Amino acid sequence: MAIDKDHAARTALRLLDADGLEKLTVRRLAGELGVQAPALYWHFANKRALLDHMTDAMLAPAAARLGRPRPGQAWWEWLGDTLEALRRALLAHRDGAAVASGADLRRAVALGLHAERVTEVLYESGFALADASRAAGAVLHFTVGRVVEEQSRADAGTEQAMIADPAFPFPLLARSLRERHAAAATPDDDFGYALAIVLAGLRTLHPDATATTAPRPRESRP
Repeated sequence: MAIDKDHAARTALRLLDADGLEKLTVRRLAGELGVQAPALYWHFANKRALLDHMTDAMLAPAAARLGRPRPGQAWWEWLGDTLEALRRALLAHRDGAAVASGADLRRAVALGLHAERVTEVLYESGFALADASRAAGAVLHFTVGRVVEEQSRADAGTEQAMIADPAFPFPLLARSLRERHAAAATPDDDFGYALAIVLAGLRTLHPDATATTAPRPRESRP
């Protein structure tokens, strides 16, 4: 039976949503596809390769919508919108960020397209090319890592019980979390605040970058 990689990756995403990453194995996926596990290894050399193709399938819709800054839109506003969209794509699947963590961009092409476009926009805004690529890596790692934490964090009820326990060893942290719960702060609020820190840091490091982009000549290839 011929195996279609895209179909296999999407089937794996369905299993991921049902039972989580811990229970996803190549053997289980093979059973779901009606093939023997060795047949899958012809297409996915190991679980990392499978996760990379899953990452590509998961982020392909976001990559398809990955535009450039609108006329007059500042690069940091565009970057914030782009990272918010990436976060939503990761959150759309159970353990989605853990799947994407450590991805090989040669296979996780949709994530690689995000890295390429962010590098391009920052470079056209006046970042040195090396700095643009460093910044792209930093903001993508921040987003994926932040969502890993978000998807593994205890739910609000469990967290409230934890910080209400007199044995909780961090009283100021407990007080701050109680204040945030009382203010009905959401994960979106928390991500937005952290993202604002990252974007402010980039703007501080690169004060000479222009707000809007201007295409630079592309280097010719031999």
